[in-house]
Amino acid sequence: MKKLLFVIVTFLLCIGISAKEKNNEKEKEAIKKVITESTNAYRARDFNKIAATFIHDETLVKTGAAAGGYGVNDGWKKISENYKRNFKNNPETASGKFEKVNFRIKVYADCAWSVHDEIISLQEGVKYKQVLTHFLEKHKGEWKIVYMANIRASSWDIANQASNTN
Repeated sequence: MKKLLFVIVTFLLCIGISAKEKNNEKEKEAIKKVITESTNAYRARDFNKIAATFIHDETLVKTGAAAGGYGVNDGWKKISENYKRNFKNNPETASGKFEKVNFRIKVYADCAWSVHDEIISLQEGVKYKQVLTHFLEKHKGEWKIVYMANIRASSWDIANQASNTN
């Protein structure tokens, strides 16, 4: 009887772990989708679509760093104003190819973090890489970005451009 009970408990644990892993993969795909939708909305200069991917409160933070400096923006009000101004001043759809690779995602109950590389090809032979970090929260069953950091990997740019000229 003890052996049978052990087998049943082991079987139920395996089923539970398997179901959790499947659900975790489903959540990771949903997170990638939100991040991709945000990028596509930015490229299309579509404020309403990009707004749908972010939390709309004072806890939202966006940071960015590149060779020219860095910036930190806090709260949806300020960040949304920056998007509106940017889209007004640069209304043309962003050209080039934005390839998202090397996702690393950790999912918790109602939050998750994600880090990935983004290779941007602007024209033949001109590419650069950014490393993006997102922290997301689940609101009403949907993932929303609450933190986003964008770091342009300038050392990668230099190495990549040098290899393209050889």
